[in-house]
Order: sequence, then structure tokens, then C-alpha cells
Amino acid sequence: MGIFDAVFDPPFRKRRNGRYTVNLSEGERQLIEDLALDLREMLTTDSPMLQRLFPPPYGENEERNQGYSALAGSELVERKFAALDVVTNTISAEDLSEEEVEAWMRSINDIRLVLGTVLNVSEDQAPAVTDEATQALHDSYEYLGMLLERIIQALLG
Repeated sequence: MGIFDAVFDPPFRKRRNGRYTVNLSEGERQLIEDLALDLREMLTTDSPMLQRLFPPPYGENEERNQGYSALAGSELVERKFAALDVVTNTISAEDLSEEEVEAWMRSINDIRLVLGTVLNVSEDQAPAVTDEATQALHDSYEYLGMLLERIIQALLG
């Protein structure tokens, strides 16, 4: 439980019955839904922005990476679609199962990975914010990081 949880409702809270209460504003829900739909659309492309979602498992070995992609690539994408479907289908819900919260967690993490690629986030330096659009992406990235942390805290119960 965070320091402000006594004053503010956490965005996700586990109840005694094992289900989770979701406390997000309409604006937060709209942002998450828009980003989830954007990611869903992007997953149908070969966008380089997806590189952090599907890192090469065999480093520089292109032949082995292509073989892995041929065998597992479509299944990995389908799992991401399934998690995104849970998010968009439950975006207005105030009550979620543990499995639904886990799908939210995976999707929010995937969205953050893509935003991190777009913003060129690295451990070495903060992303350069050069205009309003970049600032909005950065704000979304930071917000989703906080939300992801709160989901994990709720799941750990």
C-alpha cells in the first residue's frame, strides 16, 4: 500500500473475494483504450516500433532468429491480441478477475515498450522532449509506468 492510498483510492485494489476494484477516470480509461487499439493495429504491421516486444532470442544469429519467428511468431502475436482484447472489452469495468488484471498488466507493459521505442528511452539517458506531441507521449509513458507498478502491487496483494 502506497503512502497516498489512505487519501486516494489506488487504481487497482484486490478485494477479499479475490476480485479487483478498478478506480480509473474516464480520461484514463480513454487513454488506455486508445493506446491499446493503436497497439492492436500496429501488431498487424512490420513496424520497427515493435522491436522491444519481440527481441531476437538468439542475438545476432539471423538464421536461428528467423526460424524462431516462423515457429513462434504468430502465437506470440495472438497472445498479445488476446490480452488487448481483454483490456478493450473490460475498459469500462469497475470489477475484474485476476486473469483480467494480468491481461491489463501485460498489455500496459507492451504499450510502454512500444512508447519507449518511439521515445528512444534507454537506461543511459532520459528521452529528449522536443515538442508537445513528444511531451504527450512521454507523459503517457510515465503514467503507464505508474499504473503498471500499481497493478503489480495489487496482484501481490
